[in-house]
Amino acid sequence: MAAVSIKVCIRCRPFVVDNKLGVYMLQTGDEDGEVNLLNSTYTTTRFAFTWSWWSAYGWERRAKSNHDECRDMKLIDQNLAYAAVGTKVKKDLMAGNAVVIFAYGLSGSGKTFTVFGPDAADIPEAWFKHATPHPMWGVFPRLAYDVFQMRDDMWKVIMKYFQNVVDIVRDLMSPTGVEKNYKQGMRKDEDGFTDILWCADEVLADWNHLRSTFLKANARKAISPTQFNHQSTRGHCIMTLEVKMPVDGDPTRMQRGRVYICDLAGTEPAGDIVYAQYKKSDIPRRYHRTQLHGSAPRPK
Repeated sequence: MAAVSIKVCIRCRPFVVDNKLGVYMLQTGDEDGEVNLLNSTYTTTRFAFTWSWWSAYGWERRAKSNHDECRDMKLIDQNLAYAAVGTKVKKDLMAGNAVVIFAYGLSGSGKTFTVFGPDAADIPEAWFKHATPHPMWGVFPRLAYDVFQMRDDMWKVIMKYFQNVVDIVRDLMSPTGVEKNYKQGMRKDEDGFTDILWCADEVLADWNHLRSTFLKANARKAISPTQFNHQSTRGHCIMTLEVKMPVDGDPTRMQRGRVYICDLAGTEPAGDIVYAQYKKSDIPRRYHRTQLHGSAPRPK
C-alpha cells in the first residue's frame, strides 16, 4: 500500500475587475511551489505549496501594477494542471490505491473548473459534450478518458455521484434524486474505502457511457447564482470512480483503486451570498493567444 501523503495546490483565477497584482506565484521544482504576497502588511509574506499555479489569463486588460512580475509567471492551463497532478493520481489509482482530490475555496474561485472543467449543460464548452480531449477539460475528464483508453475486458469501472447540502445527502445517480440524512449508510468497507451504501452506482461500459451518465446526474445537483458565479454549486459534490482490474495482467488476482473527486461548496458565509446577473462577452482577439498557448503578449 502506498504511503499516505497530502499535497496542496493553490491556483489563482483571472482578474474580474481592474486591480493591483497581489501575489507572485512561482514553481521552483516538480512539487515545490510558493506564493509571495505583494503590497501586504502581513508579517509573513511567503507561503509554500506543492504546486502554485498562475492562471490569470488576460491579465493585460486588468492588472494595474507589476507587469514585469505578471509576464514572468508561467500561465498554467488545464493541460499543464493535469500533467502536474492528474498523471500522479492515475498512477496511484492504477496501483490499487484510494486517492482524494479536494477542491476548496470561495464561490467562483475555479474549483469546479479545475476538477471538471465547464459543466453547465446549456453551454457548448461543457466537458461532457466532447468525446475526445478538449483544452477546457479539467483533471477528472482527462483522468477518466485515460482510464478508458487503457481499459480491457477484464476491467470493471464503477461510478457514484452524490451531493451533501448541510446534513442531507442527495443521490445524484437516482432518477428521483433520493435524499437521506448524511449519517445513514456511511461505512468503511474491508479495504478501508469510505462509502454511502444506499447511493446508487453504475458500471460504465465505456467513455461515452460515463459522459451520458454524468450529464443526467449533474442536472440533479443544487445550484444557484452568486455574486461570483452564475451556476455556483450550493453543496459538496462527491464523485467516485472505482477501477477493478487484474494485478499485473494476472486474471487470477484482482485489485481495485478508487478516486474521490470532492468539489466543495464555496467557503464564504451564507449571509454573504447575493444574487447576480451575468452576461457573456467575447475577449478581444489580441488576448486569444494568451488563453490558448499560455504566452502573454507584452502590453503596449
